[in-house]
Amino acid sequence: MLRLESHSSFLPINYSCCALYHILCEISTQLHTTYHFRMSGLEVIGGISAIITLLDASIKVYDNARNDMKLPETFESVRRRLPVILHILQTCENDLEPGKDSMPSDVCKALEKILDACDEKARKLREIFEMTIPGEKDTWEKRYAKVIRRLGKGNKVEELMATLTEDVQLLVNNHAVKSASPEDNAELKKILKEMETINNSTPEEEHSALAFHSGGGAQTNNVNSGSGQQINNNAHVGTQYFHSVTLRQKKDFSFRGPVGILRGQAPYIASELFVGRGYELDEITKVLHLDHKTQKQRRLVLGGMGGIGKTQLAIAYAESGRGSYSSVFWINAVSEAGLKDSFRSIASLIFDVEEPGVLEDKEIVRRVHQWLCTPQNTGWLLIFDNYDDPSQFRIDHYYPPPSHGAIVVTSRRPDLVAGTPLHIKPFQNIEDSLAILQTRSKRKNIQSDPHAKRLAERLAGLPLALATAGTYLHLSTFTFERYFQEYEKRWNINPRRPQQLQEYQERTLYTTWDLSYSRLKKEAPDAANLLKLLAYFDNQSLWYELFYAGLTSSSPEWLREVITDDVKFDGVMGILAEYYFLDVHQTLKSWSMHNCVHDWTLAALNKDIDANHYWYVFDCITASINDDNADDFANLSYSPLATHATRLVQQRFYQNEVIYNIAPHQLHQASLIANLLREQVLLLAAEQMYQRALAGYEKALGADHTSTLETVRNLGILYRGQGKLDQAEQMYQRALAGCEKTLGADHTSTLETIRNLGILYRGQGKLDRAEQMYQRAIAGYEKALGVDHTSTLNTVDNLGVLYWNQGKLDQAEQMYQRALAGREKARGADHTSTLSTIDNLGLLYQDQGKLDQAEQMHQRALAGREKALGADHTLTINTVHNLGILYWNQGKLDQAEQMHHRALAGREKALGADHTSTLKTVNNLGILYRNQGKLDQAEQMYQRALAGYEKALGADHTSTLYTVHNLGTLYRNQGKLDQAEQMYQRALAGCEKALGADHTSTLETVHNLGILYQDQGKLDQAEQMYQRALAGCEKALGADHTSTLETVHNLGILYQDQGKLDQAEQMHQRALAGREKRNTAT
Repeated sequence: MLRLESHSSFLPINYSCCALYHILCEISTQLHTTYHFRMSGLEVIGGISAIITLLDASIKVYDNARNDMKLPETFESVRRRLPVILHILQTCENDLEPGKDSMPSDVCKALEKILDACDEKARKLREIFEMTIPGEKDTWEKRYAKVIRRLGKGNKVEELMATLTEDVQLLVNNHAVKSASPEDNAELKKILKEMETINNSTPEEEHSALAFHSGGGAQTNNVNSGSGQQINNNAHVGTQYFHSVTLRQKKDFSFRGPVGILRGQAPYIASELFVGRGYELDEITKVLHLDHKTQKQRRLVLGGMGGIGKTQLAIAYAESGRGSYSSVFWINAVSEAGLKDSFRSIASLIFDVEEPGVLEDKEIVRRVHQWLCTPQNTGWLLIFDNYDDPSQFRIDHYYPPPSHGAIVVTSRRPDLVAGTPLHIKPFQNIEDSLAILQTRSKRKNIQSDPHAKRLAERLAGLPLALATAGTYLHLSTFTFERYFQEYEKRWNINPRRPQQLQEYQERTLYTTWDLSYSRLKKEAPDAANLLKLLAYFDNQSLWYELFYAGLTSSSPEWLREVITDDVKFDGVMGILAEYYFLDVHQTLKSWSMHNCVHDWTLAALNKDIDANHYWYVFDCITASINDDNADDFANLSYSPLATHATRLVQQRFYQNEVIYNIAPHQLHQASLIANLLREQVLLLAAEQMYQRALAGYEKALGADHTSTLETVRNLGILYRGQGKLDQAEQMYQRALAGCEKTLGADHTSTLETIRNLGILYRGQGKLDRAEQMYQRAIAGYEKALGVDHTSTLNTVDNLGVLYWNQGKLDQAEQMYQRALAGREKARGADHTSTLSTIDNLGLLYQDQGKLDQAEQMHQRALAGREKALGADHTLTINTVHNLGILYWNQGKLDQAEQMHHRALAGREKALGADHTSTLKTVNNLGILYRNQGKLDQAEQMYQRALAGYEKALGADHTSTLYTVHNLGTLYRNQGKLDQAEQMYQRALAGCEKALGADHTSTLETVHNLGILYQDQGKLDQAEQMYQRALAGCEKALGADHTSTLETVHNLGILYQDQGKLDQAEQMHQRALAGREKRNTAT
């Protein structure tokens, strides 16, 4: 007999698989006739398992054909009785398992002969089924006759079934086995009697045919809609004993048919409330798909953090009909007591309950398992829900032993559960999150509500958080915006009456992670302490070096033990990942935490803010940066560090005065953090840090100390970047007054403030005042530092930019040439500051129409920067960007597009997709696409730039307004004149507020509104706009500036349309004369 070795500690041996099936098919005959082994108890069980495999294969062959063929009555009787034999053999196998290692050799020898006989008949029976039932050649009668002739006398199916039954009788009633119950023996006798009386299977009519039919027969897939005893999900955890189950017939545990879906007290989920999860349902279906080639119990473990929707997903799968299960049971696995209650309820549903007959303790589980083991009962699904604490009990002790059926376990610790794991993640598609908010809140059109989208993004796809928000809003008058604001302030908006969601049972958003944290504190105290500390960091990127950088001798002992050794740190973070508090990113060597879990760590674990934790994070950040690399703060590599810095200005931390008030020795580091935040365009956070640093300096050093004044000036730079030009001017004026008082009018710090004021005035459109500041700064620098000092040359360069803005292109060129010569002398031709002036000269030549010279400048700047800084440096990318503009001006649109795409890719890589420099390139790509006639692509670029600017700088920032203006121009080109007018009006109102009515940017919008009104036929309004733009340009830029002349030209066209031909001629003559004059000058 073929010797089989078991590798399973759970089932005695389960060779119900495709591989064993083929082995038995191909070599068992040779082994039976050639070799003889002395069997052990283990091999006895293996032999039984092999027979089960052969019989099960016969059943599958028959079942695969029964829906399409009307099979012979004798074959049908054998098929109907085979599951009984299977069940009796499986019981025998299970009963022998505990004593397999101590089975006497004489018993093994006696059983070996019986098993050999059983195996031979089972093999022949399978062969008959395989050779007779399927096939296209000859009739089944002929195929059957051929097999019988080859096998010999005594091998008809009814004869094989009878002798097989007799062998099984001998096996299960052996004195050393005795696994057969009286009911089993009665069933075996029935089979023998039936095989004696059944019709002869040898066909009497040579040409009888099989009839085909399209129906599948009656189905027994009845769904229970809720009747029957319910599973007690809230069972008392302390009890460890079963109550009795009274059965109608004490020993009637036979399988009477499937029972459908029995949900017990599984949470009810209305179909409209279950959203998305198509991918996960498909993956579950793949894992649990029944493979007829491999007889194996399918097991799936749904793992994920609390509130991710594991229970809902498992129930949705069961109700979807994807698995075609005949029986589905939901089992409460929160505790062992709850699980036993679930089995008790299952027993009361699948067995009759009424008259005396009692089952206690393990007998209930055994009887339910026996019911599930019934060979004809293979289409069942068990859902073990919320097995979140594997330390309480082993769930696999409650798995039924057969090699069929399907099991799903939901757990927060899938790493401790055997089965195919499927990690359930938050919703990745924002539309799914919005769908939950809409179905829960019952509000309409939330897809178009930006505040709803912002809330959905903040809750980061966590179903429990989204459902909680939606349910609250359904019962509230709050808008999505108000809810978002309150959530940010207090997280738990209504602590007295937290939102109870039926499908999440007793777990709320505010308590769902408490259970895991309680276990964590017991099992891994260091991990629990670290989790509490993580509330003070940002949650998106956590890496070892960051934590190590802030470690000092005064750090708590537990923290030093965890952080000092990177292996220990990795292990502790791994524990947090096992508990689903963290996600690991192996390629990045970092970890992250879900937004809502992070919110919980602060609100629930840090009700009392720990100042030591806060200052440790502060030290981690400041130790990771220094003054030497301040020029690189804008690079993308500093973005993760900057996000951690934003956490330092979290409002809840300010409740602690020890935190808000920065100690004198930490003020420099605070200013450094503020600079980092400013360069990363996290302007609101930067402002708060500057304000704290300023307050600290004023208190420690006084209002006129140089460090105080430097912080004031930095605040001015920040306000200028925010578009708060009036506040910026106030800061600069205060810094200037303080520097003049403390250091004198000619001190370099005073002069730097003057230069900054010049930059501000230029941005405000106060060009004359800007020129005064620059001239004063240049004179001061020349006196204090010399004409060739870098600070002098920087200001000369700034003055060149101003002249360029004023349209004084000749004077601008003189300034650039002076700056270039000075920098080449002082720093060399390839120095980055020299290359900056060369690049600026290229831009000037573009405006002068000297496009060939402009290209030479840009190419030289590009080559120099690529050599000195690399192809991906932000300054290199700036030149690429400028080259794109040049090519556009030259009409080389394809090359322009290539440059812009390179600039975009470079800035996205170096600065991030949402950085203002990146958005500038996006905006310019929109302009390029508009000029290429690719209006849809242009609109996409403008919309992206607009959304980015609004997020980074605010709706009223000048960069935002410029993009709004460009969108208006695009809409005008598309013929969407009403939308164009809305954009222009928004841009005009914003520019008037931010820059003033006479600023050149304001005037440009006025001019374009005139063009739009002209297109709309509103000629009087158009004239008003043109006249206003003309007066403003003449005042700000002069009568001969290109912008002035363009307005004159358009006014001439308008007069033509109005029939004012004399006035039109005057305008055209003036425009022509002005252009000729400019051309002559250049």
